[in-house]
Amino acid sequence: MVGKSGEFPHKVGYTSKTMFIGEYRHTLDEKGRIAIPARMRYAKVGEDEVWVTTKGFDRCLFVYPKEEWTSIVEKINSNLSLTNRDERSFIRMFISPANEQTVDKQGRIAIPQSLREYAGIQREAVILGAIKRLEIWIVENLNLYREEQEKSFDALGDKIADLGL
Repeated sequence: MVGKSGEFPHKVGYTSKTMFIGEYRHTLDEKGRIAIPARMRYAKVGEDEVWVTTKGFDRCLFVYPKEEWTSIVEKINSNLSLTNRDERSFIRMFISPANEQTVDKQGRIAIPQSLREYAGIQREAVILGAIKRLEIWIVENLNLYREEQEKSFDALGDKIADLGL
């Protein structure tokens, strides 16, 4: 179940070593804006902080710092083919709905209606740190996902044992 936020120290400035962890509950305002938790913000004071929100897997939203998003798009552009049906579909589902937002003075970004509908977000949401991105979930979907994945968590550990964790 959703609990308290992580205690990982806030990083200033986005780099390839920036790590987003923790879990935070937030409420969208009437304009569909959600606050990025202070511990997950990466810009230095006075600098613009830009995030890109798009459809994620499992009915959540993925939110990337602009620099990370640019890197992902470059990899996709270099490795996916326009002539491959599945790859075109992935681009249309993942890249096309993406929305770039600059964080406002209150630390919020606006989530477009189409993305809120995709993820089922109306008011309450959970923001998860997922290393190089944030994920935004509704509590019900996150809890269902966790219940399902909990059954195979140990087996998943066996599958990634080669990473040497």
